[in-house]
Amino acid sequence: MFRKGIVITVAVAATLIASATAALAAVSFIYPAPNSWVERSNYLILKLNNPEITGVKINVNGVPGDLLEVSSTEYRKAFQDLLIVQPVWDRGRNEVSVEAYVGKDRAETAQALIYYSPPGDQVAPPPEFTRYLFHLPDSELRCVGCHTMEPSATQAMSTREKENPCIGCHKRMLNVKFVHGPAGTYSCVYCHKETSSPKYAVVKREAALCNECHEDKAAEFAKKKFVHGPIAGGMCEVCHDSHGSANYGQLKAPVNDLCLSCHESVRRIPHVVRTTTGEGHPVSGRKDPSAPKSGREMSCISCHNPHAGNVRYYFQNDSADRLQLCQMCHNK
Repeated sequence: MFRKGIVITVAVAATLIASATAALAAVSFIYPAPNSWVERSNYLILKLNNPEITGVKINVNGVPGDLLEVSSTEYRKAFQDLLIVQPVWDRGRNEVSVEAYVGKDRAETAQALIYYSPPGDQVAPPPEFTRYLFHLPDSELRCVGCHTMEPSATQAMSTREKENPCIGCHKRMLNVKFVHGPAGTYSCVYCHKETSSPKYAVVKREAALCNECHEDKAAEFAKKKFVHGPIAGGMCEVCHDSHGSANYGQLKAPVNDLCLSCHESVRRIPHVVRTTTGEGHPVSGRKDPSAPKSGREMSCISCHNPHAGNVRYYFQNDSADRLQLCQMCHNK
């Protein structure tokens, strides 16, 4: 273990092509690059650049890691001079220090700053950090020994895990409870185009892309009198992760956390009514009586449609009479 929650990853490796005459250099950061920001805590890939290195320690924000042995014949055969680990970044700035050892002696050190901005983060990365892009010619050249970096159209469209060239490195993002349909069938090229710049970028974003498949929802919202601000602005990705998440509907955060990240004032006052306890109407912690078969917990969407409605506040029953909304649960 490097630190709490960090484990060595042996499922995926990228083999670097190294010149036999190249001079030995200090440990280098392959992914993420120094002074870059990422939105997923999936890999930290280091190139050791020195065949004499026998162990590596990784320290993150001052928390020391264990010594990782990299000198065995089996390890070198599989990974050559790469070290691939799964980090658990702290949200925001991460100071990463790498110590390389030859036997018991520390031979080299390397440092980098990495900024972690997970999906749904309301704070933009500082300007001194640039978004990390991997699929550039120099980066891809490091991986051609093991990976297909120029897949055919048939390979790119394959729904078989062993054949699809994207899944070897990107499958980890699908290890969540709720996976978006195209991502779950490995249909990456529906949205990501090899001919785009940079490579595999999506040529459209937000509603312009989502509505190519979800045109029925776009038509449904267009018929409503009131459309929620993000929907009116075509900003689907403000709330939804296009690959998957731990939350229903691929939401970037649990329903109430997501809603209250914008509607913060709701936290500060009793909601709707003041009960005999002095508190407002419950919005969590109880089963949702408006959808008894779903087994879901009460949340903002128990009463409000998060996309659109025919009445102000997007009531789920589309009635302007608030008592009729209450009667969805309170049949008295």
